[in-house]
Amino acid sequence: MEKLKVLLILLLTATFGLAVAMYILAVSLAPTESPLSVLAQIMTRGFSQDLPFYIPLSSFLFLCTVLASMVGVIYFLVLPEMKDYVSGNGKDTISIVLRTLKPEEREVVSVLDAHGGTYLQKFITKEAGLSRLKTHRVVAALSERGIVHVEKRGNTNEVSLAKWFQDGMH
Repeated sequence: MEKLKVLLILLLTATFGLAVAMYILAVSLAPTESPLSVLAQIMTRGFSQDLPFYIPLSSFLFLCTVLASMVGVIYFLVLPEMKDYVSGNGKDTISIVLRTLKPEEREVVSVLDAHGGTYLQKFITKEAGLSRLKTHRVVAALSERGIVHVEKRGNTNEVSLAKWFQDGMH
């Protein structure tokens, strides 16, 4: 939660910086006109032709820098937590994963855990109280996230908790 607050503060700061830069640009381009009308002209008609090329270029570079900074902040603050959840070990990782699961996904995981980590999908459907289609979708979503492995067994699937997940639960 702390990283989310930092991210929000950085995004607000970048937005404020962009607004101040645009205001300064508008004032420097036409000191006698209203800055808002100058910005409106830039937004609708673009920069005038008699402007030195470095003003639009510097504005564009500043905008690119702000956008790149936002992407970088998201990448370095949010993604490491997502990577840790797969590469981490122990009960902390499992509790983080369990908090991200939807109720149906949690139910399927608990049914699997109650049966030693491996169970047939048709029996999961009955015990979890879900329809066949809903069970299929939940198992597919869990499989995409690496929480379960699915193997075809006749007319059903054998669903197993991933080793890292099952080790962390016990």
